[in-house]
Amino acid sequence: MGYEEEKKDIEKIYQKFKSFMDINQDDDKFYKYIYNLLETGNNFCTFTSESLIKTIDEEWIENIENAINALHHVVQNPTKFIEEDRQIVNIALARNILSESVQHLLQHSNMIDKVNKDGTVIPNRILNVYKEESYNTYENRFIYTLVLELQRFVNKRFDVIFSYSEDEIGTNFEVESTIENYTEIIDYKLNIHIKERQSAIMNDDENADVFARIAKIHKQVNDLSKLEFMKTMREFPLVRHPIVKTNVIKKNVYYKECHKLWNFIHGYERVGYCVDAIKQEPIISREFEKDIYNTIIMNYVLIQNYLEATHEFIHKTEPIKKEISVKEVRQSLSELVNNSDMPDSQLRKIVLSELNDLQIRKRSDLVKRERVFHKKKGKKKG
Repeated sequence: MGYEEEKKDIEKIYQKFKSFMDINQDDDKFYKYIYNLLETGNNFCTFTSESLIKTIDEEWIENIENAINALHHVVQNPTKFIEEDRQIVNIALARNILSESVQHLLQHSNMIDKVNKDGTVIPNRILNVYKEESYNTYENRFIYTLVLELQRFVNKRFDVIFSYSEDEIGTNFEVESTIENYTEIIDYKLNIHIKERQSAIMNDDENADVFARIAKIHKQVNDLSKLEFMKTMREFPLVRHPIVKTNVIKKNVYYKECHKLWNFIHGYERVGYCVDAIKQEPIISREFEKDIYNTIIMNYVLIQNYLEATHEFIHKTEPIKKEISVKEVRQSLSELVNNSDMPDSQLRKIVLSELNDLQIRKRSDLVKRERVFHKKKGKKKG
């Protein structure tokens, strides 16, 4: 779902909620009472929004795109040369005797033990020539170093462009309100943090093309670094800037493109992107304030509605009565008499007075509970 479609859906749902909240509000006395308490109560509200604006310098992208195919071709077709290792070895260790070995033996008679009557020469040592293909050329080391440096160049920009300040992007809304009526103190707190995903930023309509190009060259360069050529070249030394222009680098079209790219990334001093964090604090309009108060009222009546069942259960349930034996009463009175210094007549008077007050209080509480219960029951029927 695109950003515009999502915005339209949110707008549609908002209008439905708003129309629902506006029904008969002007004629509802209870609603007016609570709304007035909110307007005159202690309220705190913050609303902030932060987003990123990313501007990309496309010059470095274009230069890499122009050279990436040539670089890939060279990595797949590296230069090679025949490397020789010439050693004088014991005849028993000789493995690769060439015409050069025989020629060398004729020139060094001290390496011959004897010559048989049939003309067979028995040497004690001989020149052994090892020949094998080697990738240790300046051109290959140049390409190997270029891939490594290009990988660092691209990855550094890719990581920052697609991951910059990820945790700071989004919208934060916080409300705290305290209101009092005749029977209640209501503390209300709400905190909503909407965090944008980087994928949403990456797919921004205005920058989708350039982001896709960056993602493509990032993959291409990192895929190059995993090829067998790169593993083979690890044992050889890197080259340094500036590059020596050998005949191959000077004349081969693919190497010329690679050399051009090398010079570009070594001369490119800009970061290649600009990421600006834009922070906004939208004004809480009168309309927005009304929506906030309506949300608080809706949550309040929602909770109170579900509390009705709990209140009814409490009133219907008889209090748990603890039975006290005569023995326990006598024991308590005995402790009171034995531990008191007051005269018996005064102590008797205090105990009877307190007992009478407690009985009156108990009857009064029972009457109040019954009155509240019948009142709530009458409201439900109405």
